[in-house]
Amino acid sequence: MPPSPSLSRGSSPDESSATEPGEQDRAAALARCDVVAAANKERSPFLRLPIDIFRCVMDHLDRDAAWALKRTCRGLSKSVLVDELVYRYPIQQPEVREIRLNEWKYRSGGENKWRLFQDSITDSNRHYVYKLAMSHWCSIEDFKWIQENLPNLKALDITAIKDFTWTPEETWTWNMLAKACPALFGRLEELEVANWADYTAHSHIECSYSYNDYRFKLKFRLSRRRDGGSIAKMIFPLCTQLKTLAIREGHSGFRSWNEFEVHRRVCCLVDGITDYCPPTLEKLRVHDYAPYRALLSTDITRWSNLKSIEIDLFSWMEERQERDVLGPIPHRISAGTHHRDEEEEFDDDECDDCDRNHLQIGNHVVQNASASFDHLLQNLRTTMDNFPHINFLPLQTSRDKVLHPFHLVKVTSRFRPTVVPPLPIVALLPPLNGNANVNLPQIGQPPVFPSARTDPVANANIQHSLRWLAEKCHWKPVFAWKSMMCDVFPSNLEINQFLLPKAEILTRIQTMVETLRSLNIPVRLSIAKHQNTIGLSGLDGSLYFGDYKVHVGEGEDRQELLAPTQARFNLSGIAHLVDELSIQYASDVPGVAGWGRPSERRRQKELQLFEREKKGWRRFWKRYALRFTNLKKLSASVPTEIFDDWGTCAELRTLFDDNRWSVLHIKNDPAAEHMFGPWLLGSNFRFNITKKRSRIKFVHNVIFREDTKPLSILGQTGTAEENEDRTISDEEIAVGVEGIDHQFWPLKTVNAAKRKAEDDVVGDKGREKFRKNCSHSTFELDMLEI
Repeated sequence: MPPSPSLSRGSSPDESSATEPGEQDRAAALARCDVVAAANKERSPFLRLPIDIFRCVMDHLDRDAAWALKRTCRGLSKSVLVDELVYRYPIQQPEVREIRLNEWKYRSGGENKWRLFQDSITDSNRHYVYKLAMSHWCSIEDFKWIQENLPNLKALDITAIKDFTWTPEETWTWNMLAKACPALFGRLEELEVANWADYTAHSHIECSYSYNDYRFKLKFRLSRRRDGGSIAKMIFPLCTQLKTLAIREGHSGFRSWNEFEVHRRVCCLVDGITDYCPPTLEKLRVHDYAPYRALLSTDITRWSNLKSIEIDLFSWMEERQERDVLGPIPHRISAGTHHRDEEEEFDDDECDDCDRNHLQIGNHVVQNASASFDHLLQNLRTTMDNFPHINFLPLQTSRDKVLHPFHLVKVTSRFRPTVVPPLPIVALLPPLNGNANVNLPQIGQPPVFPSARTDPVANANIQHSLRWLAEKCHWKPVFAWKSMMCDVFPSNLEINQFLLPKAEILTRIQTMVETLRSLNIPVRLSIAKHQNTIGLSGLDGSLYFGDYKVHVGEGEDRQELLAPTQARFNLSGIAHLVDELSIQYASDVPGVAGWGRPSERRRQKELQLFEREKKGWRRFWKRYALRFTNLKKLSASVPTEIFDDWGTCAELRTLFDDNRWSVLHIKNDPAAEHMFGPWLLGSNFRFNITKKRSRIKFVHNVIFREDTKPLSILGQTGTAEENEDRTISDEEIAVGVEGIDHQFWPLKTVNAAKRKAEDDVVGDKGREKFRKNCSHSTFELDMLEI
């Protein structure tokens, strides 16, 4: 073969082949592929984000979000970062907290889930597991498996494991666990346990067993302390690298303690931390601060090793969200060490050896102990002053926690008000000694409340705690105003204690609101149903302007009547201080049909209820709209026809005439509007409700302004008391602002060809035909309409 003309004289074939154009292009392509492959290693399949940026995003996600990404996003099924987050805390405390014995044995979320987790652990992911929550039903073999297969486990949550068991099966003790897994506890840096000093909390685990014969369970009740002691005595000394100790189990409370209970609940709890925890302990985490607030303020110890205490007020707020009034709780400390026989297995026989004055300690613990929020804040400030070397931190933010106004003010008295009786004739006679100075009570003097005192929010220590909540916890509470929305308030409250006079209650609420604003805490009111439960009828929770009871006449002619509401909702004194107002209706409004009713047009009686609501809102805006001079946001989730009727209120239009206002329309979400509200989302899968449209069309609007200057509104007349007491007639709220365009209520064009509900004789298809063809009586037909 002749030589190629491309070869130059003196060059070899090997050298010339390297310079061929095809080889050069191939080498360049391979180089580019290497660059792309290297770049792909530095980028995530999720939105092609760089790995370091994607890692920052993953830091803000939890396990469930990571699992959703792993299942739905293409390219993330084998992502190392996603696997790290999924396995970092794979089995969490809420999943094992209240699981019962039959659920553990026969449900997918019990033992079966634990075995599947064990099978999923391989050499590629065992190093990702950092924290794990264990069930009450786990065995020592499970702890041994963790010790051998999870080398990087540094945090363990065993709050679900209680000291008592009711089972004939083999039951391990804390001493057995300590001897079986010393290496596991020796490398832990964080340990979460139940309160080892609360007998009641541990004995409640009895309800999680499946036996029906109570006597049978008593025969097999065993204690994990039977061969050594409590978890503090057996396990804590093994945790030589422990830095954080968390107490998650809630305190069972106290009403009457003797010296034995004071030692067990106070001394054993404090000594368990100070005597058995290693010197490396720096942080104490209390998930429910309220029950332990007095224990932290005792002078038993100075907590010298602790540098920070993390507290959580979320549990306190959640448990008391549905309670209107939080009154004082009486406590009693008595002498003696008597206790029940079943508590012997929970006792470490150290009460007789303790040389502390248990009566004095008990009185200190129950001092100012109450369910009220002001006592909680007062004790928080006292604890901070007693331990200046400890940094108190919040566990989580409390931005949108719903509270009642009575949670921050004292409105009750433990004693019945004393009414001064008419003076006898002898008392009206002049004294025998003319120089005697006698102070006689005045006839007709108003009732005297012995326990009435100044508003607790005015206390400097409580204000300091409120400021701490606002700065550290980002506390922006939402006050539920539904209980205040009654013309005869406070007679509508169902409480067993004596209320202060209405004027005193409103004055204290106004002082509380002014204090919050002075601390730069926004005042946010909510008119909505905040209960977590579903009643037999949704009428009370879905409507706000029902009739109220009033007594007419005196003596035998006294009668109880129902009067239409005047919308006297006790807002005149604080309306000018409100920053945000939220109004929300339940999705099953008016709530008289029941959750199982199919979608159809409303009946005549329901239309009447809606007309009553419209009149009520007209009176509400007539009375209060011009007083919301500091309002910055109005959130409305209301039926469309009610929101449109708001546009006929001249006062509300005047409030929003300022060009600084803007509106945000939120698209309707059928999944969020099902008849059960936001509490029972899982019910959709059972009843298939989300596939049905709501009978009522809703409007979700947020009217807001970004500036903070007060609004210049004209038209306010009279004082707050006069505005609250005046009667608004039907003529004053007659619809008279129609046909005028507004930025939030624009004029609508009505299609004349479209059939409307008002065109029907009875408001439903075929109803008139049904009346003609059926043989029912008039009473039966009316009942069918209802």
